[in-house]
Amino acid sequence: MGLTQTIEQDANVVGGIDFARLPQRELVRLSGERNPAFQAVIRQSALNRVHAHGDSSPRTEVCGVLVGDVYHDETGPFVLVEHIIEGESANGSAGQVTFTAATWQHIQLEMDKHYPDLRIVGWYHTHPGHGIFLSDMDIFLHESFFGLPWQMALVYDPQSGQESIFDASEGKSHKLEYLVEADESSTTQIAQLKDPQEVPPPPIPVTPKRRGFFGTSFRLMIAVFGLSMFAAMGALIGVLIRLQNVHIPDWIQRMTRG
Repeated sequence: MGLTQTIEQDANVVGGIDFARLPQRELVRLSGERNPAFQAVIRQSALNRVHAHGDSSPRTEVCGVLVGDVYHDETGPFVLVEHIIEGESANGSAGQVTFTAATWQHIQLEMDKHYPDLRIVGWYHTHPGHGIFLSDMDIFLHESFFGLPWQMALVYDPQSGQESIFDASEGKSHKLEYLVEADESSTTQIAQLKDPQEVPPPPIPVTPKRRGFFGTSFRLMIAVFGLSMFAAMGALIGVLIRLQNVHIPDWIQRMTRG
């Protein structure tokens, strides 16, 4: 039984939860409309924390768990993600992430300390630049550790700002529709873009063309050489005037003296 299937109110216990005796909870400020099918709902505050965790590591995958419970309202049953716990000490790389023993220990301590009355309703991890899907390894991990019918997997790509929720069974994943409860404003602006190609490219900086060091030095050398030659010619003419009594026009004589 998956999240997309309808669960009757008088059903037997499913995954440790008695759906005939679910606690009642009213949802407010939803991103869409409720329907009688068992739906996934995530608080915006929890989604913001997933985004912040993923954005802090834009090239390496990170992970964590989704915390909440299963409730019902006048429309029907739903699973609500109320909080997250970041997967500290997880082993992440550009292409995968692994929950370690230390990660699970940290998660259990956080659950006992902060959320003793709630459940782990799924997990999340990031695909930096890889797109939104569940890989074969993701499906295996989901079925092995989060395989209850009301548990889900959230995948977030911090480079495109996209995310989706999935469940998995019998080796296959299924994308789920979900609602967002707006308990706070979204902190991720890029999340509104549907396609990474829609992100406008950064402007190309225009650097003014500068003259190189050697070009400036060459011009300076030419100027100094010209002045030196002019002074030398003046000195030579002065010597000729004094030693050989050569007749030199008056304007040249005045130039050599002055």
